[in-house]
Amino acid sequence: MNSKKEEKKENETDSCLLKIINYQLKTNTMIITFATQKGGAGKTTLAIAFANYISAVSERKINVFDFDYQKSFYNKWKEDEVSELPKLYEVEIAGDEQRPFSDFEQLIGLKESKDVNVFDLAGTLDEKYSDLLIYSDVIIIPFEYSDVSVKSTLVFKNVLGMLESEAERIFIRSKYDKGYKYLNQKEMDTEISKYGMLIESPVFKRNCLQTIDTRKLTYEQKYAVKNPFNEIIEYINEALQTTI
Repeated sequence: MNSKKEEKKENETDSCLLKIINYQLKTNTMIITFATQKGGAGKTTLAIAFANYISAVSERKINVFDFDYQKSFYNKWKEDEVSELPKLYEVEIAGDEQRPFSDFEQLIGLKESKDVNVFDLAGTLDEKYSDLLIYSDVIIIPFEYSDVSVKSTLVFKNVLGMLESEAERIFIRSKYDKGYKYLNQKEMDTEISKYGMLIESPVFKRNCLQTIDTRKLTYEQKYAVKNPFNEIIEYINEALQTTI
């Protein structure tokens, strides 16, 4: 019984320390996490596109951490080593340990960095991701207008609430088909807007995004993401009083 109480107290202490770190170092930091409760919403594709996009518009160094079990971002980055184009950023694998960011020195190191740190989180959440979600500055949540995606997005919103994450929450429509009439779009938009920033411009369904790599954005790929990404960057800069 005492061990359970001690464990609970230790977890509460860890949570408080994370919040203190997040508050004290917020002006120096830029940790952007792509996360969903369900796979298939184009999360990793958008994370790659975003890292490529900001590498062209930001003066900061870009670091990427692949937190996904499938390691799709990292594997694609490794595949692209045969390219003659220069690397835009380094990609590290994270998340194999039980709680990868239980070391507060590592947290402080990331929070003090002037770099932009982009995390691609797994589509299935568990306890070991809680630290990252708590101290992220921004969480970008792609979703679709399917019943499953709607429910999982709202579940994920509740998870962030339980963790008391103070991260800015940005919702972005992914794989949007402008020729299709989504019956639940108005209701979904109204509900989601209560819990974060809903980006006005969607990422339309485009075949060109299926061939994305980690070295560049083609003209067609840049055109597909330019408007929503510019909205995201503008919102982040204003909300965090910083410049990506």
